[in-house]
Amino acid sequence: MVLLFTASGVFSSRIVGLRSSASRQSREITGSGSILHEISRRPSFAFGFRNFLADVAWLEAVQVAGERTMTAADYDALAVLIATVGNFDPAFDVPYLLGGLTLGDSPRHVPDALKILGRGRKELPGDWRIPFYEGYIRYFSSGDPAAGGMALEAASRIPGSPPYLPFLASRMLAEGRRPETALALLSAMVGNETNAARIRALNARIRDVIAERDIQMLEGAVEQFRRKTGRMPGALSELVTGGIVPGLPREPNGGRYFLDPDGTVHSDRISLRLKVLRPDAQR
Repeated sequence: MVLLFTASGVFSSRIVGLRSSASRQSREITGSGSILHEISRRPSFAFGFRNFLADVAWLEAVQVAGERTMTAADYDALAVLIATVGNFDPAFDVPYLLGGLTLGDSPRHVPDALKILGRGRKELPGDWRIPFYEGYIRYFSSGDPAAGGMALEAASRIPGSPPYLPFLASRMLAEGRRPETALALLSAMVGNETNAARIRALNARIRDVIAERDIQMLEGAVEQFRRKTGRMPGALSELVTGGIVPGLPREPNGGRYFLDPDGTVHSDRISLRLKVLRPDAQR
């Protein structure tokens, strides 16, 4: 008992110091070698203070993440603090979200963000927000629309997830040159949907994905034609007469596909191709 009270006193003293210190110097101390993090790696050493110690690490993490301009040391400290919270209290959902989003802003810490969100998905499989945030990080921070779309697809299958997730997932998957996966997702959604308005909206998105798939195929065929003949085709019909494609696909909205002078293809029924808006993806 004496040992228990002594250890508790040491921990309490350490906690007070952590809670009262907001300087970056103290945050750097809260690194992989800190007593708090080391204790979290062996939760049984917390002597019943797991939730309390999780709150202490969380308060420090909030202070670090609240800096207007974070340094590399701040990001390092935040990654350790979020891991510490998770070790003490793996069912605490907010740190996974804060850690994922904030660390995802630092290119060097994107792997840390994905690791935190991956742990969150394992600990809280019923929380659609965690794979949703992972999709955001994979798309905007990693530049991987296909992986982002797959994460959003997983989020869309969790009960209680918002109805717009399948649409956003299909946009990412189509941009990531995975239109067939997007179509499979949307077809499954239509098959399980009973609301007429939702079915119409899903079918409209399916037509958009089909058009994007066709456009990607045709643009690839245009490039093949150029390499084969040394010139650009004057019209899409030359892709057929030149033996590049067996025939031109039907535009799913009842329109037509046209070849632009720069080699890109467009539909006369679609004003914007399936792109999740970001600075380097707008056309």
